[in-house]
Amino acid sequence: MKKIILAVILIVILAGAGTPFFSGLVAEQMVKKCFSDINKRYADAGSDISLEIIRYDRHFFSSRIEWKLRPGSLKAVYGLEEIVFIDRVKHGFASVVSITSLEKNKWFKEFVSNRLNGQNPLEIMTKYTFFSNIESRLALDAFSFKDGNNVIEIMPGAISISFDPGVKNISSEMSWTGCSFPGKFRMDNLSFHLKMKKISAYIWDGKFSFVIKKIAAYDSKEMPEILNLKCDYTMDYNGEEHFLSIGMGYGIDSIRSGRDEIKNAFVRIGLNRIDVRGYEDFMAVYSQTINNAMKDIAASQQRPDAMKKTAEKQMAAVGFQMLGAYEKLLRKGFEIKISDLRARLPQGNIKGDVTLSLKKDMTMARFVPIMMQPESALDIFSLKSDVSLPYKLLGNNQMLLSPIYPGTQTGLFLRDGDHVTHKAETRDGKLYLNGKQVVFN
Repeated sequence: MKKIILAVILIVILAGAGTPFFSGLVAEQMVKKCFSDINKRYADAGSDISLEIIRYDRHFFSSRIEWKLRPGSLKAVYGLEEIVFIDRVKHGFASVVSITSLEKNKWFKEFVSNRLNGQNPLEIMTKYTFFSNIESRLALDAFSFKDGNNVIEIMPGAISISFDPGVKNISSEMSWTGCSFPGKFRMDNLSFHLKMKKISAYIWDGKFSFVIKKIAAYDSKEMPEILNLKCDYTMDYNGEEHFLSIGMGYGIDSIRSGRDEIKNAFVRIGLNRIDVRGYEDFMAVYSQTINNAMKDIAASQQRPDAMKKTAEKQMAAVGFQMLGAYEKLLRKGFEIKISDLRARLPQGNIKGDVTLSLKKDMTMARFVPIMMQPESALDIFSLKSDVSLPYKLLGNNQMLLSPIYPGTQTGLFLRDGDHVTHKAETRDGKLYLNGKQVVFN
């Protein structure tokens, strides 16, 4: 019996002693698979960004990983061919913890040495848990440095990212106290939240939102002071009906420039009932077109001023090439909706809602007849709008209160005391403006 007990104890001791070694083995497979999954995500989305493991030195209690991020065509934007990372990994029992360093990047070492007196303000830690998500946290200490005669102050912040080994579910949070150029500019308290689920290479169901508490410029009369700048983005995927909806909301509590102030401004923009196949085709064309343009810019090897002209030409070409891709979105039921538009101005309040949707599948060419026969738009679009503006905003532009088309019985707006109002809708194949039918000749 004693021999059995001693044997069990010995097995437990050996298993415990060997756990860091086996956790290192498992971690290596997790890391390599994670890199492979991320590279596949970039490739599927038409991006040439890539990650590459240069060396993976695994030991009993620890590992050292050297890897690179190659920005691909985006090097034209960031001016970097690659970013090198060193991960120092400690093997645990059910997880491993990695501390990441940028020490092998000459530009980073020079910045820390020359501008920050050798004090690195950045810490990156990643935890690979064998039976749960991968969690990474970036923490930034406060620091300041001089750029010419200007002092730039960066305040502390942190960002956390969590994702499953297959990179199909991602969540992230950030909190940053802000930055300032003393006496010139200041941004305070930026935070964001993200939670997304992968449906396909271009479709991620979920929500992203951010808030900036204050933005202010002190040496510019044109730059306003903004309080509580808010933005949110949602993508809602409907698998049963094979469409998705994208919503974007923008708002501020206050924006002040001189004596003028706008309060409680907000607008929500929705792109609803987007055909999934059309959206994916559109995004594939868009991504490829943008990547090709960025490659051409990066390969030009020109002076900054000449490169700017090249970039402008490439972006103009992108717009032209995308015309065909836009048609992939023009499917029956596609809807553009502007809702909850509101703002408090010194002149009065603004309110508005506008919805425009397609009644049939369309191509760009099929819109041409509208120019000759405006009434044909009633076979294509469904419209409903309701807007109220302060009368003072019209100024001398009184044409908006007069009929603008022979078949209209009212102006685009009607005066209602201190405000002007507008209502329009299509109903039973007819267009009504401010309650009166528009008659087409």
